[in-house]
Amino acid sequence: MGRDIIANIITSIRNADMNQKGRVQIVTTNITKNIMKILLREGFIENVRKHKESQKNFLVARPRQLFKIL
Repeated sequence: MGRDIIANIITSIRNADMNQKGRVQIVTTNITKNIMKILLREGFIENVRKHKESQKNFLVARPRQLFKIL
């Protein structure tokens, strides 16, 4: 069985937003790059940058604060 990459990315961003985390780190693949471009264009994330850590490439995204705690 394959992994559900789209659901994992969206869940990571949603959890980071709800827990007031400043960033989400996702392994870089062609699929994740394209999904992150769409999420950036649609306003669900503020920015995306590339990050390399111990020979692995990651995309680091900053979620837009959708759920503000009063």
